[in-house]
Amino acid sequence: MIEIFAAKKKKLESRTKLVAKLKQLLKADETFQDLCKEYDQEIDILDGIPVVFTADLDVTAKTINARVFLNSSLLDEKIEIIARYLLHEITHCLQHMKKEGEKKVKKENVYLDRPEELEAFQYQIKFDADKRSDKKVNDYVNDLISYHKIPKEKRKEKKRDLMKKMDR
Repeated sequence: MIEIFAAKKKKLESRTKLVAKLKQLLKADETFQDLCKEYDQEIDILDGIPVVFTADLDVTAKTINARVFLNSSLLDEKIEIIARYLLHEITHCLQHMKKEGEKKVKKENVYLDRPEELEAFQYQIKFDADKRSDKKVNDYVNDLISYHKIPKEKRKEKKRDLMKKMDR
């Protein structure tokens, strides 16, 4: 029993340290700083946003009421990859905070046409472009478009929309 608890403690400690490291990385990142400016928030807002890893997700990451849940499968990824997903979800947190108390608007049926998703992916892709090669970023965007089954005739425009915030 004590061995099981010790193993779990190490797992929790390791994940907690990773979340702290991710938050430090984002706080120093220009893309995250731009996001905070756009939402008129201090960079330290990140300290108050709960971030947890869980195996109980059917997606890579999710935000519920300004709380971020990251799929445990991300633990096998490089920190920059995890951070790009976290930045995407932090964008949603700031969106939630800004819209708190407003009447809910019906969501667009096509996921990548939703303004809040488009904005979150724009920040995520901008962050990714600062950390990885153009080829890897292009491959990611193409995979994202394919995964969400964007019709071929709309892919070029959707890619342009998704990459809008990139400096390149």
